Amino acid sequence: MNELTKFEKEIKINFNDKTISQIQCNNGREMLSLMRLGAKEGIGFDISDDAISEAEKLADIAKLNAKFVRTNILEIDNQYDNRFDFIYISEGSLQWFPDLKDYFNVVSRLLKKGGQIFISELHPFFYIFQNGFDFKKQNFDDITSYFEKGPYNLKSGLDYVGGVTYEPSECFWFMHKISDIINAIINAGIEVQEFEEYSEGNMDSEAFKLLSNTFPRSYILIGSKK
Repeated sequence: MNELTKFEKEIKINFNDKTISQIQCNNGREMLSLMRLGAKEGIGFDISDDAISEAEKLADIAKLNAKFVRTNILEIDNQYDNRFDFIYISEGSLQWFPDLKDYFNVVSRLLKKGGQIFISELHPFFYIFQNGFDFKKQNFDDITSYFEKGPYNLKSGLDYVGGVTYEPSECFWFMHKISDIINAIINAGIEVQEFEEYSEGNMDSEAFKLLSNTFPRSYILIGSKK
């Protein structure tokens, strides 16, 4: 079952005539796909110049009423306050921010009253195995603590479009417990409506290949601004 089928059949979110956004939109493909469910306007935000450039080209090809803004997510302009009926946050977004209170305060000010967030993210448990742990070597000293925020240095990366590995010069991520995430959302004035954990996810690791359907790999959270 693909993500759009989840939106339409499981979550039953109505996009008709809505103004929507994706925070950390990358090249905009997901937001443009959501717009085809009936949204009248979409605005994506991302810090990457290249991602925004590609998103603009895709929006032109799709002939949709979409705009893409290059910005630090924590510095999104106040002109977008109370603008959106729906904000989508996708996998691999939250771990780049040291303070989720700041992050979700931005999300909250962008939402209209009653506006919804839909988060489809990697489960924090996934990151326990991301600092070099290998089940074959049994090097348990390399397991990342669920309770220590970090920062943690990401020693290598993957271009998931070209499939090419690379060595980033400076790249850091932060561990956020499920309770950290939910409390930051609640404290930003957003009511949690639904929360579900899944054994499936788009990203993988050796741990999950060996222990499929044993550990949580992703989750979906839906909330509404009070």
